[in-house]
Amino acid sequence: MDLLSLWRVVGWTVVPLLALSVLAFALLIERVLAFRTLGASDATSSTRCVQLCREGRFDDALQLCETSRGVTSACLATVLRHRNEPENRIESLVEETGQSYFLRLEKNLHWLDTATTIAPLLGLLGTISGMIGAFRAIASRASTAAQVNNDAVLGGVAEALYATALGIAVAVVCFIAYNAFAARLRALTGETELAVTQLQNVLNEKRHDIEYSNSATSVANIEANRAV
Repeated sequence: MDLLSLWRVVGWTVVPLLALSVLAFALLIERVLAFRTLGASDATSSTRCVQLCREGRFDDALQLCETSRGVTSACLATVLRHRNEPENRIESLVEETGQSYFLRLEKNLHWLDTATTIAPLLGLLGTISGMIGAFRAIASRASTAAQVNNDAVLGGVAEALYATALGIAVAVVCFIAYNAFAARLRALTGETELAVTQLQNVLNEKRHDIEYSNSATSVANIEANRAV
């Protein structure tokens, strides 16, 4: 069925529904590309970064994060660049880096949510319009030929059914896409927080070991001086 035939069957509601379909499809593609770039997450890279820091190879870990894509790698790189600064300062910088990514990942998702709500309503509007046409044709039975009247009734029913089906189809696709993106965003937030916490724990352990070593060295020097 071509667009002209669809227009004749569905009625005027096909215009906003098709426009909404095109908009939703464009947003879907745009969000897929955004999540592939900004939302890239590699658990292997995060684990490798933490392992390199345990071995004291901070420069290698930083290089690994800088060459990887996604918010998790960006936050880990921020921690490593400022690892010698106070912990509250590091947390503030990580939050700033993460929010800049998450805001871009959330961009336009509300339009998919809106399309999920509007599409069935437009379909319902088309249903009402079609049923009005069908009842109007039934009411005019006495003044028109039977065949013409039957065609008008069937056309109104067809308009109602097609509008409902098209509206629900658009809503279902948008609903699935929105929930998939929202779930991925929640998972990405959790993965990033976990990776940053693991890295900070390793850095704190390393810092504690260095302080303990320096303290032990100082005590040993003091005891040696006393012995002399």
